[in-house]
Amino acid sequence: MTQRAILTVDLGTTFFKVSLFDDGGELCASARVAPPIVHRSSVLWELAPEAFVKTLKLAVAETLAAAPQLRSKVAAISFATQANSFTILDRAGKPLVPFILWPDERAAGGTGVGDLLSGLTAFRRQTGVPELGPTFAVAKLHHMLNGDAELRRVAHSVRFLPDYWLEWLTGNAATEAGVAGLTAVCDISDLHWMPQALELAGLGELRLPPVVRAGSDLGPLRTAAAEALGLPVECRVVMGALDQYTGAIGVGNVAPGMVSETTGTVLAVVGCATALEREPQPYFQGPGWSGERFYRMSFGSVSANILEWYQQGLADKPGYAELDIEAAAAAAGAGGISLRDAAMSGAVSEGFNGPAASRNRGNEVRCILERVAHALAEHVAVVSGITPPAEIRCAGGGARSDVWLQIKADITGIPMCALKCPEPTSLGAAMLAGAALEWGSMAELAAAWVKPRRIFEPCSG
Repeated sequence: MTQRAILTVDLGTTFFKVSLFDDGGELCASARVAPPIVHRSSVLWELAPEAFVKTLKLAVAETLAAAPQLRSKVAAISFATQANSFTILDRAGKPLVPFILWPDERAAGGTGVGDLLSGLTAFRRQTGVPELGPTFAVAKLHHMLNGDAELRRVAHSVRFLPDYWLEWLTGNAATEAGVAGLTAVCDISDLHWMPQALELAGLGELRLPPVVRAGSDLGPLRTAAAEALGLPVECRVVMGALDQYTGAIGVGNVAPGMVSETTGTVLAVVGCATALEREPQPYFQGPGWSGERFYRMSFGSVSANILEWYQQGLADKPGYAELDIEAAAAAAGAGGISLRDAAMSGAVSEGFNGPAASRNRGNEVRCILERVAHALAEHVAVVSGITPPAEIRCAGGGARSDVWLQIKADITGIPMCALKCPEPTSLGAAMLAGAALEWGSMAELAAAWVKPRRIFEPCSG
């Protein structure tokens, strides 16, 4: 009989997901709710702070209602999160702006804050960031504060998306080390904000929460938060992690040399290591749950978002399972068609190059799946170098497609391992909490909780 449970929150881009796991790592209940993101223009992605908390409370309530017998047994709450999404607070702690979410491109074409920071001695070595673009929080903060004198005058502090949630839960804000690492103003060796980098970016007067490693016990819930969520007051709050890192943990990528991939809104490949590479690398580096674990990550926009664009552009809006069947019937090479550059900026009918005779739905879907698989191979090469991993653990929506997993194995030449848990990113957050509760080491929890569903071996043909 289950005696304890863990509640996790996945702060995704499209949906917020709440999951409930028992003390054997089994998923008992889950719910997902779309946050009410506001687009005042095509480049703006905003979410009101009050709507953020309201959406999470709704998702928690739906999850607990699906497993009421576990409500009183929730021992800890943790999270997985997007990065570079933030709000600005005044001295009283009141939000001055909505959350500016990571896809927001308001800073595109502005002053290159990346050029300012890249001039710092050992910038890439300290931050683990190989390059900085307009969707980074530091670029948008620089853009907003330089363009609004009144906002700069009253701005006091910054809260990243999970920081705000943690402050609501516990009364204290903190920034997870992996999230801090992706700001390009945090030293990922010593886990502290870099004053010189903040000054160069024009953010020296802003206050930021302390940087805390994933898996740290942050204390119990506030009484008000426990009552609002219907959770025990003794429930602990455990620092979660960047979603790509919790996804890696949730598929068992916890030992040096292991590699995992997530095919979702973005395509990300994550490798586990015991130390930082001190020389500049083409991949991102970030701290793991202990001082002896670091993650190396390469990611890009060629991912499942292309398949979603295609599916949404079809008149009959077929399900992904139906598209899978049609792609499976198409031959490798997709009849010689290819995806056009910037295909998603136009209609599906204009998104492909190649012979007109090959333009059918099966070939078009297979073309997309193969294009993402080739991108995966490129990211794996960036993270692993000339020595490919023995296998790749798979997460994200793409891991639900056996057809896609086989295509990935064939194109990369590396076995793909699919897992039984349908929410590995949430499972990774639960594993961080389980380790903090001393239910086992991370290696022990991975061995017990992460269960392979099927291995897809590369075809030799």
